[in-house]
Amino acid sequence: MKKQLLTVSLLAAFAGMAQAQTNVTIYGVVDTGYIKETGSDLKMGEWNDSRIGFKGTEDLGGGYKATFQLEQRLDLWDGKGGDPEWDGASNVGLAGPFGALRFGRMNEIETESFRRLDPFNQEGVGSMMKGTQRTSRISNVARYDSPGFSGFKASLGYYLGKNTQNIDKNADGNEWAKNSADNDGFAIGLNYDNGPLLLLANYSRLSDSNQSNVWSVGGAYKIGGFKVGLGYERTDDKGWKFGSTSSAGKSKQNNWILSGEYKTGPHRIAGAFSWIDFTDSEKFSDNDSRDAKKYSVGYFYSLSKRTTLYGQLAYTDFEDKEIAKIYKYYDDGVTGVQIGINHKF
Repeated sequence: MKKQLLTVSLLAAFAGMAQAQTNVTIYGVVDTGYIKETGSDLKMGEWNDSRIGFKGTEDLGGGYKATFQLEQRLDLWDGKGGDPEWDGASNVGLAGPFGALRFGRMNEIETESFRRLDPFNQEGVGSMMKGTQRTSRISNVARYDSPGFSGFKASLGYYLGKNTQNIDKNADGNEWAKNSADNDGFAIGLNYDNGPLLLLANYSRLSDSNQSNVWSVGGAYKIGGFKVGLGYERTDDKGWKFGSTSSAGKSKQNNWILSGEYKTGPHRIAGAFSWIDFTDSEKFSDNDSRDAKKYSVGYFYSLSKRTTLYGQLAYTDFEDKEIAKIYKYYDDGVTGVQIGINHKF
């Protein structure tokens, strides 16, 4: 952690000097509060990940520029950083009339797109149910984002694997699984965001996942201060994720979210219903299907443009304890309450 703090301090010190050649921005989020869930003690937690970041551009002329981003995430209540050290982002690229091309670590395309349908941004106790092939960020990426065309934008990503065919992951004795996880990944995201209407469609295959894949479609519509959204996501989990066995083993998952929110002045009220169904999972004793339903409400009050107080309440109804264990719970009904404060700079 001392090494991380020293690195951050040095970057901050040189950021001012770098202004002469590049446009550098220091930004961040500090967020913490309290969480209480069924079967767990009261603990400190967060809604949005706390972070400090540095991003910048250098004008190359002719409408082209070089770009970079470095972002360190941390747990505010104990000061511990993420793993890897620059968990949030670490990338460099070029941008211009053609769009933007970046290399390094950054947001995973399908998750970045589909989470726009969740008024909780898939964070905190109110987050929608997530499929087992989800990840917020991904390493070893080449990503292209097109310029916008009347609200339409496309994103393409290629994710390198880690040569896992040379690693014996057969500790559970499943001969079929030995060395089967090795593959590169890729993602395609199509988004239309124009005026009140948002439409999206995505496909993603994570690296070293035995070619597991996820696709999703959805949309949202704004009417004054109201916004409603509906989305569907399909996961084909083939038992692996980033070279390790996935939490649900082999399974297929159908995931729905129906959401709504109302914003007026400093007030925002959010609600969501999400439902996920697992079929043919190796983790279930009878290889049958299991489902889970989640009901979430939240209230957000903006003290200023940068500071927000929030509260979230959610109830998850698991069909039985076998599916609950996939999400690291031990009760088939879980209530979660969260309050906190979020500040952006």
